[in-house]
Amino acid sequence: MEPPEDREMELREHLAELRTRVIRSFVFLLIFMGVYFYKSDELMYLYWNNILPGREMVAYSPTEPIVAKIVFSFFLAFITTYPYIMYEIYLFMKPGLYEHERKFMKTFIPLSYAFFLVGVGIAYFIILPRLYGAVAVEMLGAEPYLSIKKTLYNSLKICAALGLSMQLPVIAAIAVRIGLVSSKWLREKRLIIYLAVLILATNMSLDITGLSQIIVLAVFVVMYEISVFVSSLAEK
Repeated sequence: MEPPEDREMELREHLAELRTRVIRSFVFLLIFMGVYFYKSDELMYLYWNNILPGREMVAYSPTEPIVAKIVFSFFLAFITTYPYIMYEIYLFMKPGLYEHERKFMKTFIPLSYAFFLVGVGIAYFIILPRLYGAVAVEMLGAEPYLSIKKTLYNSLKICAALGLSMQLPVIAAIAVRIGLVSSKWLREKRLIIYLAVLILATNMSLDITGLSQIIVLAVFVVMYEISVFVSSLAEK
């Protein structure tokens, strides 16, 4: 039995629909990015003051502040438009899904967004203030001056990594449910995946203390093990 709305389509029709949905998502993202960029001075001050209270923003080149504003605005816009982007992906997949698969996706897409926000919140409110409080300290009489661009890059990458890591149980359950992977495969590949995440975290954070890499890896390991458990339940 075929999905209720499934029909034969040429490749160019699929690509045309995909392009339309990508353009919609991109336009939506740009609109919010413009809004956040307009308010970026105030928002960046609030963000900076939470993770580095009392520390001044330092720019080492004329273009550094504007680049930092663009990156910061894009990150906030992505968080805001994430549900809409996921909704467009769902609509693209919908004709090929059975009714029970649609219900499954409708349940887990909101959960995916909620888990992403939880991960970003944990990084922003708990991990980053403690991380920077531990490493951005005066040593041998020298006071550290932190680059606004590099500091934002590093902290936003950690927020994104934690947000994505928190979604692992949702992604694993969906992947198992539609037959892409199995809980056995997840268990067998865990060490390889952990090593890959450690290498990725090292290249993302550029933290010579190793604290941010350990934090990202620890959260990832916990969420991955939860994913294995959830996927075994999804198989049943």
